Amino acid sequence: MPKKDLTKNFKKLFSSREADSSRAEITPYRDWLIIVIVFFVGIVASVLFNIYLSMQINSDSFSVAGQKNPEGLKLNHKGLTEVLDNFSAKETAFEKLKTEGVTVVDPSL
Repeated sequence: MPKKDLTKNFKKLFSSREADSSRAEITPYRDWLIIVIVFFVGIVASVLFNIYLSMQINSDSFSVAGQKNPEGLKLNHKGLTEVLDNFSAKETAFEKLKTEGVTVVDPSL
């Protein structure tokens, strides 16, 4: 079985067939070959990254959990009362508009 010379094949990839090296000719075979190789290298890299990511997630070493507060959560009573007062004020304003109605000025007059 004859050995293949990889450097010769690599140089052939970036040279055009039957073309003068000093002229910039369109070489669709070379261009499409480069596009296909880059596409498949990207797919292989994406698959390998997804396998790595799934293995890290399954082993629970992907993310580090923060430390939990042993005292528990503290409720901000002052902020809660302010928010509830704001909601009740908006509710009364809404009920007032619903019962009294809104006077709309007709712009065509």
